[in-house]
Amino acid sequence: MSVSETVVRTPARPALVALAAILLSWLAEIAAQVGYFGPGGELSLWGVQMAVAQSAVVVAGLVLALALVRRLDLLARAVTLLFLLVAVLNLALWTLYGEAPQLFETPERVAVVRGVTHAVQIALLVWLLRAPWRAWLRAGLVIAVVFLATKEVVLRWFSVDELYVFPDASWEETYVPVDVEALYAAQDRLMGEQVADLAPQLPGEPDVFALALGGTSYQSVFLTEVESVSAILDAQYGSGKRTLRLANSEDAPTRYPLANRANLARALLEIGKRQGPEDVAFLFLTSHGGEDVFSLNFYEAGTRDLTSAEFAQMLDDSGIGPAVIVLSACHSGSFLDEIAAPDRLVITAARGDRTSFGCRDGAEWTEFGQSFFDRALRAEPDPRKAFPLAAQDVARKEVMDGLTPSLPQMVEGAEIGPVLDRLLAGR
Repeated sequence: MSVSETVVRTPARPALVALAAILLSWLAEIAAQVGYFGPGGELSLWGVQMAVAQSAVVVAGLVLALALVRRLDLLARAVTLLFLLVAVLNLALWTLYGEAPQLFETPERVAVVRGVTHAVQIALLVWLLRAPWRAWLRAGLVIAVVFLATKEVVLRWFSVDELYVFPDASWEETYVPVDVEALYAAQDRLMGEQVADLAPQLPGEPDVFALALGGTSYQSVFLTEVESVSAILDAQYGSGKRTLRLANSEDAPTRYPLANRANLARALLEIGKRQGPEDVAFLFLTSHGGEDVFSLNFYEAGTRDLTSAEFAQMLDDSGIGPAVIVLSACHSGSFLDEIAAPDRLVITAARGDRTSFGCRDGAEWTEFGQSFFDRALRAEPDPRKAFPLAAQDVARKEVMDGLTPSLPQMVEGAEIGPVLDRLLAGR
């Protein structure tokens, strides 16, 4: 072997070891998810892409941090040891999630667990520097700041929660163009049939009038939630014959009326006309969202998104009385200032500045929808008591997936409690 070959090949060995450590961290994550969820799943191409992007961001953060402290010579070693540590931590966290779920019951506990894992990783990187005391403090601070910023980017934008999925949650692209003219021609009939089928209010008896709306057409999870939540509300409150459903769906565009602003306003008006003072309106809206915006996205139908101000005005114009309003969307907490009222219980899947998770085509539930309706509300019909159970369940799932906490919100008006108490007492 020549001297030139030695010079070329020797630096490649640490890089290959670092790459192997990255691959091992992916395998550890997959093994942990298989151990928790059970066999029968498969690797997701989207999840693999997210894992690659996540690792690339972490490596870029290490490059920046080590360049700032003038120790780029430690890059390969830092990548190797950090990703080996991540593999161990992932396995440990998934094990704790299964064996000691109480550690993840509240956002505060989740933050503590996450803080401990971050501290361990930072300690490893600082230890690698082995610098004199003053230089160690300065370099350690740089490493910590860059590392925490990098982890925030990774957790917020490059989740690996879809690395391991089950075949029944997969989606095959069999898109058929929507006949928009026929879609709009059917709206009066579709809306009219639902309104005509609404059962009247029974005087003196607390009834529930329900509205379930799925706002995004290209992901079937929202249509599925509309139907699943309607069934749960019927089982818990007997609302089946007093339920209106609106949904945007590319797969079944005329199963229900469009979830657009005109149909939403009409649905609220119809409920307001029928609701008595002892009755409760249960409104569930699920979709994507932004700050003060709820998505009603059906591209081919030309629908426009709903703002918090527009929704608040619709509620006021409808004449609806006491209401439970559940908004399941990213940034849905930003609607609270506009729609909270003394006779309303308002629940949102996320704080105003946070995203929620689980919006996947082919999935049965979003993360919040599953936690609140499928788990908490099935067992506890009082939405005020179901909410903290759901918030804890959401927090547990998010910490295991390494996600930034969505922080679901609930605001209870001063007048809604007695109405809900009468409703629940008469079940």
